[in-house]
Amino acid sequence: LLEGYGTTETSPVISTNTPKNNRPGSIGKALPGATVRIADLESGTPLPPDQEGKILVKGDLVMKGYYGDIEETSLRIKNGWYDTGDMGMIDHDGYLWHRGRLKRFVKIGGEMVSLVKTESVLEEVLPEGVDCCVVELPDRSKGAKLAVAVTAKIDEKATIKKLAERLPPIAVPRTFITFEELPKMGSGKVDFRTTMSMVRERIASS
Repeated sequence: LLEGYGTTETSPVISTNTPKNNRPGSIGKALPGATVRIADLESGTPLPPDQEGKILVKGDLVMKGYYGDIEETSLRIKNGWYDTGDMGMIDHDGYLWHRGRLKRFVKIGGEMVSLVKTESVLEEVLPEGVDCCVVELPDRSKGAKLAVAVTAKIDEKATIKKLAERLPPIAVPRTFITFEELPKMGSGKVDFRTTMSMVRERIASS
């Protein structure tokens, strides 16, 4: 199997590995006719190789716009560049690497933290059968901090210690909120937006 990458808005393939050019873990090189750029999250300035930012795509493969939705089109396509809403980087050899959905990253103390990465490590250290979802909370000093919704009482101190062994300090959540179950989407995945609202409401009412 060879990994590739694309979106509905890009007809739909942007990049792919091939039998001759395959870098495991990457999502391959851009297809002919597709130009991929990694841009700074705030300024939109193009970034050099090996730096992470948002993935932008330009070319004939990009749609003209969302039917009947000029506002959304103007938000996602600027000067011909389509904003995929994904984080990634391009290495020195031109291979594209996908780091996750931008909406599941949060800036803490000036650094971008992947909620998915923290969640992945957390799933490995939690007892079997315990669901979790990492969400962000506002923080006055660093802009944001992490919290976790879990479906069972856990040993928080032991869990934090295990996470600290594998994650940088800003990516280690210190707040755990227990729910009987977490809301799911049609795909079966946890609905993180609804979960985040639940966590914030629980904290506000406590």
